[in-house]
Amino acid sequence: MGPGLRLLTALLLLALAPPPEASQYCGRLEYWNPDNKCCSVCLQRFGPPPCPELPSLASQPLSRLLDELEVLEELIILLDPEPGPGGGMAHGTTRHLAARYGLPAAWSTFAYSLRPSRSPLRALIEMVVAREPSASLDQLGIHLAQLGRADALRVLSKLGSGVPWA
Repeated sequence: MGPGLRLLTALLLLALAPPPEASQYCGRLEYWNPDNKCCSVCLQRFGPPPCPELPSLASQPLSRLLDELEVLEELIILLDPEPGPGGGMAHGTTRHLAARYGLPAAWSTFAYSLRPSRSPLRALIEMVVAREPSASLDQLGIHLAQLGRADALRVLSKLGSGVPWA
């Protein structure tokens, strides 16, 4: 084995090694996200890391959102958008949240058919609370983070801060 081949072999082995801070679940060819300190396999397996902006939501029930009308209205504006031109839907809407909570697409279609007299997000929260009374605001925050909805997370964080709404 010549020196060039040894060098090439060493470079390939180094390239395939996971980052030193990677978990045992990180694949060799997975993209390592230094901000989250995880790879896509870890994100799929364990969900996103805890969100520092939502520290006090874990112990709060999801049903609290139904009582906080200002926050609920802001979330409805963000997550229940009108269909775009040509009927296209935005990403990270109530329809996507419903799928995260395990509701079938037919439920989402029905909930959206009730607009404008009824919000699909409010219907989703009521359905989740009825099916799983122990559902927490933290769980909603995790789903919003997985959908990439930082704007909705900022609104939801108002429930954890104890700050009166502006």
